[in-house]
Amino acid sequence: MRPFSLIMALGVVFLFSPSSAVAQEILCENGMLENPNTNQQHACEGMKLMSHVSPSEMGFATGLNDIWGWSDSETGKEFILSGWRDGISVLDVTDPTDPKYVALIPRTQGSLASTWRDVKIYQNHAYIVAESDSGPSPHGVQVIDLSVLREHSGDRIVLQPVTVYDDVWFAHNIVINEESGFAYAVGGSGGNSCGGGLHAIDLTNPAAPVFAGCIIDTRTARGYAHDAQCVMYNGPDVDHQGQEICIGSNENAISIVDVTEKLNPKFLGVGGYPSAQYVHQAWLSEDHKYLFQNDELDELRLTSIQNTRTLVWDITDLDDPIMINEHFSANESIDHNLYVRGDKLFQSNYIDGLHVLDISDPKNLTELAFFDTHPQTFTSVWNGTWSNYPYLNSGAVAVNSDPDGIFILCLASQDCSGQASVAIEDDLGIPSSFSLEPAYPNPFNPQTTIRFELNVSADVRVTVSDALGREVAELINASALASGMHTLQFNGAGLPSGTYVVRMEALGQLLTQQIVLLK
Repeated sequence: MRPFSLIMALGVVFLFSPSSAVAQEILCENGMLENPNTNQQHACEGMKLMSHVSPSEMGFATGLNDIWGWSDSETGKEFILSGWRDGISVLDVTDPTDPKYVALIPRTQGSLASTWRDVKIYQNHAYIVAESDSGPSPHGVQVIDLSVLREHSGDRIVLQPVTVYDDVWFAHNIVINEESGFAYAVGGSGGNSCGGGLHAIDLTNPAAPVFAGCIIDTRTARGYAHDAQCVMYNGPDVDHQGQEICIGSNENAISIVDVTEKLNPKFLGVGGYPSAQYVHQAWLSEDHKYLFQNDELDELRLTSIQNTRTLVWDITDLDDPIMINEHFSANESIDHNLYVRGDKLFQSNYIDGLHVLDISDPKNLTELAFFDTHPQTFTSVWNGTWSNYPYLNSGAVAVNSDPDGIFILCLASQDCSGQASVAIEDDLGIPSSFSLEPAYPNPFNPQTTIRFELNVSADVRVTVSDALGREVAELINASALASGMHTLQFNGAGLPSGTYVVRMEALGQLLTQQIVLLK
């Protein structure tokens, strides 16, 4: 690898380094796939490799940890923020087959490198935390304005915080409820750590966070929250609909708390189980009926559990969560972060890579696809993928794997190129086409924009259906619509959270696209 060179201009640092190798879309065949960036063979099934960026292409050797993403509503650009020991690398993945390393966010000046670095996004701002027991100075919560990336092109830049929130010095993770506008630092230490529980932060002014309260569930172990998900609840429990609910992964149990009033939280259900070793992280189904949870250490500590175990909770009664399923993978690996999109669960299972499960029947999970991001045979159980981000509008999934790099993957059954289109022929036999652009934003709440393009005048009907195929909206039904780009708005304010299907009929052809309403 060639060393970095730096140029200072107008207070902005421009970094020059080797560009990442561009990977063409490669389909997994016969259970294997060769990565042209490394010539390594990856075991896989039902997946496509869109691209891969190695750590050396980002200027470091190892230490990848968490990953998150940002889809810019103004430009349509999509970015991945990849954590590592000394900072955050920002990649433009608008074209999933050609990621571009566009920015570096270094750790807070004076703080130490950290194995654990996490990031979430709210209103074009990134909020970054790191965990450490000590250091010359606190890391705090870095607040980064990402809007500078909208017009940026060319050399990668260094992004500095607009502020550093230091009421809590260090944190294992940060959680953001985009609907309520509150962040929650979890697993905190130093400053007002809230005992490692939920440290609530008001983001009314995204560039100037304000402390809002501590939420510590002492019913669970030491009240420490390792991770959490906070939502405006829209599930079937009528007693709590419309309230802000946080579900914490609190070492020995899951914790369900109504945090609508930050200074007067209401502690609801607790979910414990005899074989709990380390309740690490969990994620809700989109209808808020079920919770999918991992236990990081059960496969490592218990001889009775060797294969990756996923726990499923029925939380239709938030005061009384009930475990309804223990799903065991065919493979032996400890598990880390998992996320839900639609009826699919995306699991990062360390050395076993990314696994995608069908969760349409929570009592009977089935594996759809997997990709081994860490093909080395002899390695630490802590290597491989810690996390993934499955919420890109393109449909691609970004996966961090240490020390392997960032993989941009796609289900073999999906088109992750960013545009779905069909080719047709007019009466003269001249090829023409119409296309349905990716809805934006997606996921959305409550409104999303749907664009389509006609190369010829045509009768067009565009509708939206729910997961059962029932039509919930007709967006347009027009005769002889003029050629060109057309824009529609879909408002799901009166609909429940879930996956919906946009259907476009024109010229005897049909295009469909999934959209996700998250409330």
